[in-house]
Amino acid sequence: LVVCYFSLLYHVNRLSPSTEKRRLSYLLIACPTAAFICSVDLSGYLGYNVAPVSGLVLSALLYFTLLIVAYPQISELHHFFARALVIIVSTLTGAAIIYLVSFFFGGSAPSFTSVFMMSFLIIISITPVKMLLKNMFNVLYPESKDVFTSLYEFDEKLEKEKALMLAEMAPVFAHEIRNPLGSIKGAAQYLQSDAATEEQRQLLNVIIEEVNRLNTVVSQFLDYARPTGGNRRSQDINALVLRTISIIAVNRMAGNITISHELQEALPHVDMDEQQVLQVMINISLNAIEAMPQGGSLTYKTSKIEDGDGPAVGISIQDTGSGIRPEHLKNIFKPFYTTKESGVGLGLAICRRIIREHGGSIRVKSIAGQGSIFFIQLGAGNKIRHNPS
Repeated sequence: LVVCYFSLLYHVNRLSPSTEKRRLSYLLIACPTAAFICSVDLSGYLGYNVAPVSGLVLSALLYFTLLIVAYPQISELHHFFARALVIIVSTLTGAAIIYLVSFFFGGSAPSFTSVFMMSFLIIISITPVKMLLKNMFNVLYPESKDVFTSLYEFDEKLEKEKALMLAEMAPVFAHEIRNPLGSIKGAAQYLQSDAATEEQRQLLNVIIEEVNRLNTVVSQFLDYARPTGGNRRSQDINALVLRTISIIAVNRMAGNITISHELQEALPHVDMDEQQVLQVMINISLNAIEAMPQGGSLTYKTSKIEDGDGPAVGISIQDTGSGIRPEHLKNIFKPFYTTKESGVGLGLAICRRIIREHGGSIRVKSIAGQGSIFFIQLGAGNKIRHNPS
């Protein structure tokens, strides 16, 4: 065991900074921690009456190792604890149901240890068995792949139908709005040239500026409603991140903000529309820059993700700005929701729409006063990932 541990330590030290190195580092920390706690059992030989804990600790270490190996998409330590908490709560709920069923039918329930282990094995085997059955059924009946369609996928289908309806109606509304706006702007410009006083010119200028603002709102509404099929082809996500940074630098958008990047090498290519995903990253970057008026740091990271749906690529954009308050965090991806005085509230909604159309997911984690980090996940290769994020 000691040789295995130091071999793993040597391997981890040789890895470049990446998600894999961070995950294996967690395992390197967990092993000696578990060994130290298990040493408490040795106190019994010294005359101390201490309940044995090694069995429980080794079980926890085994489960933690299982998470490291079986769920490579988990990269943060608190994600491990969150998944473990879900498993524990589900297991206890399952055990309670078994006891209730036994009581209802008048039978004698087995011991708590047996019930707990049965419930635990059922909970952790549901997802693997479901994936195994799905893959077997897809091989045997490739023409009937929709048999395992979940309620979430059904809800996603309804969302797509609403999006199609919106895409049909949006151009009509835009046409009906833009026509009178054009007339109003033209009339204001004509009157502005003949204005008798400076006050009249300023008032007419307000009309023109507001018409331009409404035109911008209509344009963003059309962008949100318009289908985002685009011109997709295999792309290098690292090259797109570097292009985003270059655009921000060339246009001097960052001001006194420090921009850095940590890009994992040899990432699989992503089947995507380059301009649309670039629009997403620039939009998120500009929001981050606006949140740091006094300066700060903006960091881009990429990583490879492996999960049950196949290989994927992860992109994170992190800032050290003002952050997002908890009451706003759950609404930031909703259309027309904004906390800015001059904002329309469609930027992040368009970002989510584009990423969803690419079969990916986008989420955000933020602490008010400390900054925000946006996570984007896109399926690698030609496989479309159905993620109802």
